Amino acid sequence: MGATENADRIRTGYEAFNQGDVPALLDLFAETATWHVSGSSRLAGAHVGRDATLGVLGAYADAAGGTLEANLIDVMASDAHVVGLANDTAATGGKTLDVRSLVLFAMHDGKVTEAWQFVDDLDAFDAFIG
Repeated sequence: MGATENADRIRTGYEAFNQGDVPALLDLFAETATWHVSGSSRLAGAHVGRDATLGVLGAYADAAGGTLEANLIDVMASDAHVVGLANDTAATGGKTLDVRSLVLFAMHDGKVTEAWQFVDDLDAFDAFIG
């Protein structure tokens, strides 16, 4: 797939994440996908396999008590990679989250094979997630 198709796949993926559309997310990620989370929160590290990848995305949403929104700002794409820039916001249990999140997606045949998530305020992210 080309850059335009890859960008469209990731845009659809952000929409699916925000709507909790698990079948669409299953279609987006390769079975062997790995999701990397930076920092020292309980979600930090490499999550290997599609199930683990969806598990960490679900845990992120759960930590936000269902209030998490990954508000897509921009997408930059090539034939092999897509970068999604979003403003992640949430509020639950007296805690709030408002960070810019950049995810670098490696793409192959329209599927995410690997993703690296970075946030602009890692201390705030880690404190929110726990």
